[in-house]
Amino acid sequence: MIDKPLRADARRNRTRVLDTAEEVFATDGIAVPIDEIARRAGVGIGTVYRHFPTKEALFEAMAPGKQPPPKTQPPPSTATSRR
Repeated sequence: MIDKPLRADARRNRTRVLDTAEEVFATDGIAVPIDEIARRAGVGIGTVYRHFPTKEALFEAMAPGKQPPPKTQPPPSTATSRR
């Protein structure tokens, strides 16, 4: 399958989603649902998934080569010092 160039409106929507996702992830963290990113970008959820089938794909498009941060933080160490 040969990828066709995106239409102008599709390019604009893709850019809006990427810009919004970058802002949302920076302020609210990676746990924000995709539908919230779509809402804030002013596009439908299908538009987001058409360009980015997973949250990881969206993150990768924002920062090629970087891995998304873990979805949850490990619990703090409960080790106690020995006497």
